Amino acid sequence: MSIRTAAVALLPALSTNALAAPPTVIYSEIPGHPTAQAPGLGIDFTGFLSLYTSPNGRHWIFKAFVDDPENDVIVAGSGMTGAVVAREADPTPIDGTTHNFLDSDCGINDSGVFAYGSRLDGVASNADEIIFSGSTIVAREGVLAPGLFDLGLVGDEVFGNSLNSPSVLADGTVCFRADLIENVDNDFESALYIGSTVAAQEGTTAETGEVYDSFAAFSGNFFSLTPDGAHWVVESDIDPSPFSSTEAVVVDDAVVLRQGDTLLPTSAIVDAVFSVEMAPNGDWYARGDFIDDTDWVVRNGVVIAHTGGAVDDADFENWSDVISGVTGDANGNYLVAGETDNPNPDLNAVLSLNGSQIIAREGDPVDLDGNGLADDGVEINAFSPEDIAFVDDGSVLAFVTLRQTGGPGANLGDAFIRITPGPTPCNEADLAIPFGALDFSDVVAFLAAFAAMDPAADLAPPEGLFDFSDVVAFLAAFGAGCP
Repeated sequence: MSIRTAAVALLPALSTNALAAPPTVIYSEIPGHPTAQAPGLGIDFTGFLSLYTSPNGRHWIFKAFVDDPENDVIVAGSGMTGAVVAREADPTPIDGTTHNFLDSDCGINDSGVFAYGSRLDGVASNADEIIFSGSTIVAREGVLAPGLFDLGLVGDEVFGNSLNSPSVLADGTVCFRADLIENVDNDFESALYIGSTVAAQEGTTAETGEVYDSFAAFSGNFFSLTPDGAHWVVESDIDPSPFSSTEAVVVDDAVVLRQGDTLLPTSAIVDAVFSVEMAPNGDWYARGDFIDDTDWVVRNGVVIAHTGGAVDDADFENWSDVISGVTGDANGNYLVAGETDNPNPDLNAVLSLNGSQIIAREGDPVDLDGNGLADDGVEINAFSPEDIAFVDDGSVLAFVTLRQTGGPGANLGDAFIRITPGPTPCNEADLAIPFGALDFSDVVAFLAAFAAMDPAADLAPPEGLFDFSDVVAFLAAFGAGCP
């Protein structure tokens, strides 16, 4: 075993996440457990899809499945409490109709106003696709689609049977993506709407000169906006020439990143875009992979995580080729979810804050019974791709899978959890949990990092040289103590 491998093997004791309390389970799909109860239904959840939150994170909405033949539900809530706001086979706001299939993509704002898509029973098949906001119809198949460019007659275009990706602005305006629009040339049949205004349309030209070919709409790639609607991002295929189509990230009608671009510091070439998001403050995020199938994540075009890059400031671990999610908040903070090169495969899924601190890890115990203690024999197994979000009280919401403690334990299915990060290191000598206090564990952590020639122990110039000056710098920081 190499010195570095030996140091990394100390990870569970030295550089796992610091939490103010164990993650709390809001809902789970553990059969018969109180957290598995779909609110108001008395039926267990059997799965969770696509978590969406308000800009401040205090309101949330998601689609789930329940243990019933009519198993689609939409659950909206705040804090630790939710309610089923739509259910398959239940009446819709339109008299004489019931929900058939509920879409997995939803939206909600800071006032709790939400929107979701549904396919209805009880109406003609050419009018059954609808986006609702509460009891209001936002867009409906067969209804006139305003503001479009058309090579033929303008003004007769109607929404088709693909309406998706709803989000809700601060003023209640619902934004969405419309595909398969009818009475328009096939090259122009998809559009992004901010209320009744078209932000971009297939077949038209972006400000940077490329022609929109299509807009991605699956989870993680939907039309994402700031709360005021002033800025937006979408993943789009573009036609930079008549003979090719290229995946690209588009911000405010301008292509900012595309296949074939080189991202520094990796010097690797972008092969695909997997997801995009616009944070409340206007920061845009995207993730994808390179032509060698390694992964990248950018904020405003700058790489913040990539395969082989350090996961946090402790630098004991690097990202593997599985980086599965990214999100940002209104203050410029960001979360990245993925797997690391930790030699213990039962501990390598992590959630990293700002590239500086791991705030949750595979194997972390959770509070299942709500007593504030991690005493329930249940731990995190993995983080669901994209389903992570900030709350402005400092906590984090996430969809995860759970397992019995003692990995690899039995898989216990999906869960919706709240994570409350603990304090960050108080100075450069504060290398071991619990952060905010200096003790012998920090000395052990420094010695392990120093032996491994890890940057966490490189505390004095010149950079990259590990010598007695680094020891002196550590002792000085240790002696200064935490405020």
